[in-house]
Amino acid sequence: MRELVPPFVFSLFALTFILLMDQLFRLIDLFVRKGLPLDIVGQILIYTLPLIVSYTAPMAILVAVVMNFGRFAQDNEILALKTNGLSFFSIIRAPFMLILLFMIFLILFNNYILPESNHRVRNLMLDVSRKRPTVRLPEGVFTNDFPGYTVYVGKKDERHSKIYDVTIYDLKNGLMMTAPRGELKDYEEENILQFILYNGELHQLIDEVKYQRTEFSKQTINITIDTDIVRRERKQRSENELNVNGLRAEMRKRKDEIDNLKDDIAKTGNEALDAYRAGDMHGFDVARFEVEKKLKTLTGKIRKLARYEIELNKKFSLAFACIVFVIIGAPLGYLFKRGGIGGILVGVLLFSSYYILILAGEEFADRRGFSPFWAMWLPNIILLVFGFCLFMYAEYERIPLRRLLR
Repeated sequence: MRELVPPFVFSLFALTFILLMDQLFRLIDLFVRKGLPLDIVGQILIYTLPLIVSYTAPMAILVAVVMNFGRFAQDNEILALKTNGLSFFSIIRAPFMLILLFMIFLILFNNYILPESNHRVRNLMLDVSRKRPTVRLPEGVFTNDFPGYTVYVGKKDERHSKIYDVTIYDLKNGLMMTAPRGELKDYEEENILQFILYNGELHQLIDEVKYQRTEFSKQTINITIDTDIVRRERKQRSENELNVNGLRAEMRKRKDEIDNLKDDIAKTGNEALDAYRAGDMHGFDVARFEVEKKLKTLTGKIRKLARYEIELNKKFSLAFACIVFVIIGAPLGYLFKRGGIGGILVGVLLFSSYYILILAGEEFADRRGFSPFWAMWLPNIILLVFGFCLFMYAEYERIPLRRLLR
């Protein structure tokens, strides 16, 4: 246990610094090119650290365990203990209990500290969003940050100020504009954010009876924005800014909204069919327009619910990864009999595989309807099976398939 702590601390600092490098370059860009005050840049950096630590802490556990048991195996200390009658399970018991306590701490960290830091860094980024206009536009959700407009962006490219799958509601004039792609231009001196949409459609209800649809090759919308940087607290929180209780409350709320919206869509669809049978084409077009709008809203709410479920499961799955990495790392270090830089490389390789699986799970759950629970827990299950095989091999010096089959 004593020799486990130094490599863990070293790995935690080293890995956190490596993952922080990308954020550092972004912050330097905000400071040098965007002219943000140094104290605000420093606050963004501090509030970003908990998110990085939530990933690097399990990774540091894996690296430390591989290095620790690799060094013991290289010096034949584990072999000496096993020769004296100790099982591999009894050797790993003390570090396992220590890391079990750390896992509980990490769950509390992910539930209380991490959401609050995410909330504060989001507040800061929203306050300086005029210097980077696409920050105002989260992907896949409707935003009301622009007075008189509701904007939906399916995907965005911040580097080139490109936006895709765009829907803009002009609340004052009763217009809806949709386009597969567009551009953003920020005219800071005039306090204007300009949307340029290409190959889209303009939908409008006239006198609550007539419906008009117009196709366009290019449409420009100028939206006035507030360019003053004002520090203010926002009560609204996204999924990664909520603790477990907040996520569960939002999930219940979203499920009720989805059920009500499905009922509304069914009712409006029946009205559209009745209007079509009666030959009322104007009423049919109006109802079809309402159904299309509600279906897009329903898709957004379903994706939002999936993100809440992903975040809820991630709080526990990332912490549980510490236990998985002990079960993998201890026999791996013993079998390879390598500590030092070899242990670091093996640990980084394994965690990279785990991180890729987590990202793939998030993508499938968010965009392709995969179960959020399995998306977040399947990487742990896969590595746990792999770790169990390694553990059995370290215990018996071979995988006892015959004993397991019996």
